[in-house]
Amino acid sequence: MKLSIHKQYLKDLKKAKLNHTNLTKLFIFFSLLLDNKDLPKEAKDHQLRGELKDFREFHISGDLVVLYRIDNDIVQLVRIGSHKEIFKG
Repeated sequence: MKLSIHKQYLKDLKKAKLNHTNLTKLFIFFSLLLDNKDLPKEAKDHQLRGELKDFREFHISGDLVVLYRIDNDIVQLVRIGSHKEIFKG
């Protein structure tokens, strides 16, 4: 798999203020996705519904989530932040 990073993800990442533990998890989870492997249960990886049905989300910790999708063999990182920040309420 290849990685594609949306410019909104990069903007969100600057605001996210990840600690060492969260940053480590993020890299591990990305590695698993790029190797086409399942994320651990703690990530609560799941398909979204409605208008966002083409996207998935996983948790890094607490309310910190990553919105992404897989298109062909490309993992596209779209957003990172809290549910409130990403889904506007």
